[in-house]
Amino acid sequence: MASQKVQEENRTIKLAVEVPADEFRESLRAAHRKLAKHFQVPGFRKGKVPYPIVVNHYGESVFYDDALELALPKAYEEVLDEHDITPYSDPRFNIREIGGNVGLKFDVSIALKPLVELGQYEGLEAYRPSVEVDEEDIEEEIEAARMRVARLVPIGDRAIQNGDHVTIDYKGVKDDVPFEGGTAEGYKLEIGSNSFIPGFEDGLVGRTVGEDVELSLTFPEEYHAEDLAGEDVVFYVTIHEALEKKVPELDDDFVCDVSETSDTVEEYREEIREQLGKKMADQADRVYDDSIIEAIVKNSKIELSELMVDDEVESRIEQQQRQFSMYGLNFTDFLQYSGQTIEDYKSSQAITARRMLEGSWILNAVREREQERIEVTDEEFEEGVKEAADSAGVALELYEGQYLKTDLDRDRFRHDLEMKKLLNWLRDVSLPTDVEPEEESDESDEEERNDDA
Repeated sequence: MASQKVQEENRTIKLAVEVPADEFRESLRAAHRKLAKHFQVPGFRKGKVPYPIVVNHYGESVFYDDALELALPKAYEEVLDEHDITPYSDPRFNIREIGGNVGLKFDVSIALKPLVELGQYEGLEAYRPSVEVDEEDIEEEIEAARMRVARLVPIGDRAIQNGDHVTIDYKGVKDDVPFEGGTAEGYKLEIGSNSFIPGFEDGLVGRTVGEDVELSLTFPEEYHAEDLAGEDVVFYVTIHEALEKKVPELDDDFVCDVSETSDTVEEYREEIREQLGKKMADQADRVYDDSIIEAIVKNSKIELSELMVDDEVESRIEQQQRQFSMYGLNFTDFLQYSGQTIEDYKSSQAITARRMLEGSWILNAVREREQERIEVTDEEFEEGVKEAADSAGVALELYEGQYLKTDLDRDRFRHDLEMKKLLNWLRDVSLPTDVEPEEESDESDEEERNDDA
């Protein structure tokens, strides 16, 4: 096998590779052995057709896909060893020529390790939002707590109003014929939730339990079911039950029900103030961390392959697809509803992916330079494990048995502790400001990269 470097720029290397014809023919014959049972030629038993006969009858190309699955990985590994390359992306193959007589000729492009030239990273100014808990924040949190323990009780003799929860039967008809999805029994509906087409819920306001209601409505022109869009229909509704939400009074009894540490309303307010302050401080620290890293990136130079960015974008798309499928949704439908093409989505994700990669590699470079300062002692490691177990709400032995089973698991955990220690140190040596920086446009980022290139 012969190979040579044909291009190297922007931390991407391109190699031209040639697999000799006799070597590639072995892959073709291996593919024949794998697929033999699928070939049937008159005069031969199924699965027993010799290789030359299959080629004459079907054409050699019938084996190419399976032969490539065998030949490409082998050739790729040999190329990496020959040129002493450690890849930092998935390979991109481009087949130039293929056949039993010519062998296999292809190009492969691979990302090399990013180049990082650290600039100053101590004493940089970075944005940290101010942490101020005002009375409005406290009142909103208390109101949310009251709503969480609210109860639904019958409305009595009064008429139905917005916010009530009703149980209904309904049947929808178009031209006196029931339409698909227009009928249900025992359906629970919150009036004012806009769960139904316009006019349906408003038509139940002022009605009473036990009443039969006839609603003449029109479906929206933009309705997803084309056969109903803009159509006039009639809904026949029977109201079986109506409940209203009873929110508890804000008093000491309520406080004792919802808090484990407070007994009075004033104590509860201080508890909420402390909780919100900690939450806001944690959020401010995360913003501060990102701002510190961004400041170091701007003060440094980094060159990384676009292939790494592409890989990160593809990884994000796969993750999105998995998340959508968990809820029975389709990622393609999401793109359509949001007015995006897959190219639009990839383009927007590429910007954040590059920033993430640059920040990660810059931070790792600082970590390597400050290794002595951030080295995690055995005592710190054990304390970190204990804190992680407590946070997960499991016993220490169970946590270690589940998450720290191997040396690799422990190395990763130690790495995470080191990064946490590094970020804490960077906070101490950076200069916080509550002046929010102006957001740079994506176009300026692109122009800056082009200028650097």
